[in-house]
Amino acid sequence: MKQGFGCGAVLAALLVLAGCQAPASGSASQTAPMELKIYTVPPAQTGRLAEAVGNALGGKASVTTPVSGKLLVYAPRDTQASIDAALASLGQASPAQAAVAQVSLHFWVVDAQAGAGTDDVALKPLSATLDALRQHMGPLHFQVNQAASAAVASDHHGTITTTAPDGYPRTFDFRVAAASGDAIDLSLDYQDAGHSGLRQVNTEVGTRYGEYLVLAQAPGVCPGSVAQATPATACADAPALRLLIVRADRLNARS
Repeated sequence: MKQGFGCGAVLAALLVLAGCQAPASGSASQTAPMELKIYTVPPAQTGRLAEAVGNALGGKASVTTPVSGKLLVYAPRDTQASIDAALASLGQASPAQAAVAQVSLHFWVVDAQAGAGTDDVALKPLSATLDALRQHMGPLHFQVNQAASAAVASDHHGTITTTAPDGYPRTFDFRVAAASGDAIDLSLDYQDAGHSGLRQVNTEVGTRYGEYLVLAQAPGVCPGSVAQATPATACADAPALRLLIVRADRLNARS
């Protein structure tokens, strides 16, 4: 997945730093003078940046977070200037880039039935997305199997656990890793215990606020295939497809 614009630049700089500071013989860096410095960073990114600095410098540095917004870095003196420059680049990000976005995520599990028919009225806002599928796949009509929603802040994760119409649990484990302007980076681990044809989705995508995005699709299965423990086969009432669709909306932003 793409990194967020502000944090991504810092992480890239730290990776370069790690390469430049790697010891050539394995002994020179062990005797380098050490220095302790405190850095001010965006509070919402404290943990992520602490991890990035620690990973970049490996055993050559100790990174702690005494309070939110502060990094305490004990590292070779000749690396501190590079760390300082990398972290300072966060201050050059625009307010929109540095803001923490409050994001509302909406998920739909949708069944596509073969042939002409009327779409579920709840899917009217998704009509452009569904029409695009019909153009590629021929006559279909769509029904909502389940919908779920949750709010999450950028650089945070959340979980929705639901019970599907067939009685089996579904889990949406998601994270909005970065948000800048109208774009966000989203990761999702979706699990359906009901052998529904779309049992597991693990994906990382970039999307924009207000955009309906089809995250995954799979052939539908016969409703009785779970209870009978039989392979998925064609039957009269099996959906042609099962889709997983998401839309993200901005709720507000705070610095």
